[in-house]
Amino acid sequence: MNFQFTFPIPESVNKINFGIPIIFIGSCFSDEIGNEATLSGLQSLSNPFGTLFHPFAIGQIILDSLNDEQTCEIVQQDDVYFHWGSAGKVHGYSEKEIKNAVNEIRNQLRSQLKQASHLFITFGTAKGYHLKSSQKIVANCHKQASSDFEITHSKSDEIVLFWKPILQQLREWNPDLEIVFTVSPVRHLKDGIIENNRSKAQLLLAAENFSKEVNCSYFPSFEIVMDELRDYRFFKNDFSHPNDLAIQYVWERFTHTYFIEKTRKQMDQVRAIKIALNHKGMYSKSEKLAEHQTNTLNRKAILNSEIDGIYW
Repeated sequence: MNFQFTFPIPESVNKINFGIPIIFIGSCFSDEIGNEATLSGLQSLSNPFGTLFHPFAIGQIILDSLNDEQTCEIVQQDDVYFHWGSAGKVHGYSEKEIKNAVNEIRNQLRSQLKQASHLFITFGTAKGYHLKSSQKIVANCHKQASSDFEITHSKSDEIVLFWKPILQQLREWNPDLEIVFTVSPVRHLKDGIIENNRSKAQLLLAAENFSKEVNCSYFPSFEIVMDELRDYRFFKNDFSHPNDLAIQYVWERFTHTYFIEKTRKQMDQVRAIKIALNHKGMYSKSEKLAEHQTNTLNRKAILNSEIDGIYW
């Protein structure tokens, strides 16, 4: 008897390989799968502006990077400066410092977009915080007064209209870039269960529209968690975020979609070596630990001689 529903995911024609950058931007899927990719030896850039949720905020940082934008909308909280277009991990202790930090990340993303084979964009919510002073949806409220914002709920056609010129610009910047949209399975329960489902519905409709575009596709991370892992044992205690077991399952489905079998096996080898190298033995001066480290480094050297472009 089968107690789990599964559905087929078409394999991507454009496979991911070692040595070629891939980029993850958006909601928590970008962080979790980006971390798995890095651990597996891939050159992965994951959320350089921090975790972003709304399609407009995600699109704006891509647009600013492509256009080599130099201006930076800043907000100050006590003695710390933030950027309205970034999450809190991007900060500085003066206006100059935060501007330099933002522009450095923009340059990094712009460069990576030129070289990357795949860009994975994860939408988290259609609920946006509209900053009244700028009339823009911000990436993060940075603990500012709620009276500074107007809450809006973006419709799928608004998201599509905003993103169409961004997709065109991405294609012009890198004609070979595969753009993959996905919707985060993380549930925004504080907004209400009905409101969360309506929000996800708008994102799914927008993603469906984008999947019909040239060099665009869709990866069903939302459906994998909601339908294949249809059980709260795959969620953390908040009943909102998928737990480690769920992340590993989604990663497995992801690898079968975007990698050939040979690359998957090589990634497993890289992962095992990285974990072994990070292992801290209880007895730091023991001969057994030294032997273990030497053997691991030898395995690493052999793998480096067999595979080009492993990102250690």
